[in-house]
Amino acid sequence: MLLRDGLRKALASKHARLGAGLVIVGEALIIARFRPLSDFYFPFVWVGYILFLDGAVLAQRGRSLLGDSRRMFVLLFPVSCAFWWLFELFNQAVHNWVYEGAAAWTGLWYVGIASMDFSTVLPAVWITALAVDCLLKSSPRSAQSSVPRPLLLGVFSAGLLCIALPVLFPDFAFGLIWGCMFLLLDPVNCLLGRPSIVQQLWNRDWGVVMRFAPAGLICGFFWESWNFWSMPKWTYSVPHVGFFHIFEMPVLGYAGYLPFGLELFAMANFVIPFISPRLLPPIPVLHWGASREAVTHRIPASQQSA
Repeated sequence: MLLRDGLRKALASKHARLGAGLVIVGEALIIARFRPLSDFYFPFVWVGYILFLDGAVLAQRGRSLLGDSRRMFVLLFPVSCAFWWLFELFNQAVHNWVYEGAAAWTGLWYVGIASMDFSTVLPAVWITALAVDCLLKSSPRSAQSSVPRPLLLGVFSAGLLCIALPVLFPDFAFGLIWGCMFLLLDPVNCLLGRPSIVQQLWNRDWGVVMRFAPAGLICGFFWESWNFWSMPKWTYSVPHVGFFHIFEMPVLGYAGYLPFGLELFAMANFVIPFISPRLLPPIPVLHWGASREAVTHRIPASQQSA
């Protein structure tokens, strides 16, 4: 009964209904495998997922990413595309995944289709974090104390190391790519006065971690489940831990989705202010908690030159 009522409430908005429809179309394409049309299932299911969850958040909070920050909603897509091409570059070092059945698409066609798919990663994780926030209790934020510079330097150095080691020792250090950009960029965000998980953890605030880590894992489950039945699809070749698969992914590989959510948080808060000054992505727990503050976070003028 609660599930039915919640679903009815979530589908109250037009874009949530559109999202549900797109997911159904995408799943039909997966089942039919009518190529080449079925090759385009990915944006159907993931744009649908994003729109449906945004509608669910709107029903719960009375505000949503699309409804209250449309410019940011749109901006997340090209930024996401750039992010995932970076991970494709990392994969050239570790060779952990390959795409099967994609040989029909080459050159600019491949780049275009892949970019369209990659563009949904960041919005999906972000809207999932907002949805997770609806399920958790917000607590008042305590006074923030500054993180010591040596600690920030140490975290940044760890990020550099986590980039270098998979290149030098890919068979043993491959998993470090799923946290390297968080370690590298989050301390920089802290120094620039932008939202930083290191800053929050230093002040014993686990709010963003408790939203974005589960969001990464939830999206990971749906990525793997939809991928398993599709063609083209990705498969894994992971040294030492390639056993007991859930869909195509070895079970231990799902652990990588937890820091991946944090990585996307750090990367977005680093990149987006350079594209759209004075504006940061809406951050659950910081802006949609008990205080019901504005959806978007604007950088104080005193920090813009940082």
